[in-house]
Amino acid sequence: MAGFCNACGGPMDDGVKFCPACGKASSAEVVPAGTAGPMFTGSNPPSPSGGAMKIVLIIVGIIGLILILMIGSCFYIGYRVKKAAGDFTSHSKAYTGKREPCSFVSASEAADALGVPVQEATPRGTVACEYVLNAEGGRMQVQYAWQGGTGAMKITRAAMQFGGKAAFTEAPELGDEALVGPLGNPVMMRKGDVLVTINVLAQGVSPEGGKKVAAMIADRMGN
Repeated sequence: MAGFCNACGGPMDDGVKFCPACGKASSAEVVPAGTAGPMFTGSNPPSPSGGAMKIVLIIVGIIGLILILMIGSCFYIGYRVKKAAGDFTSHSKAYTGKREPCSFVSASEAADALGVPVQEATPRGTVACEYVLNAEGGRMQVQYAWQGGTGAMKITRAAMQFGGKAAFTEAPELGDEALVGPLGNPVMMRKGDVLVTINVLAQGVSPEGGKKVAAMIADRMGN
């Protein structure tokens, strides 16, 4: 009766003394075909649960690596944000003088600087002064940021690197630093931690007018 080798499980004909598959002598009784029970007596077949456990461990390891990378990225982003905030933090001395926007340049002084008549100067709260230049509705607006001017100027300079640099020129003679737009308008001048922005909305005004106004304001803010 045909059976199987009790060493390797290969098929064997009845009466064969050596297994044609593994060559081992079959001293024990050949296991008949169809007999219930394990086919291998020398070693057990690999357990399916062992392979599944390896897959689970690999998946857990990958998830752990992803979590570590995410945590590391969060710390790095936090560091960059903190550093950027520090770069724009003002280290200039805080302004402690008067905050009366129209007191730095009178209407007559503005007229001399701009080269056109100025009818009046009207305060807009404590942050701006509006000068009426002529009957056609011309205006000059002078805005004051009493604190944070250093950081605001740094942000402006950073933005200029993306295409706006050619539109402004440096004016180191004004305050601590200044930027002047095309044809002298607008003028952004920093004195200490105060940022003054001058916009002239009129025709026939001297291109140097805004710079003259900025110079008067910087001089009267003192040190």
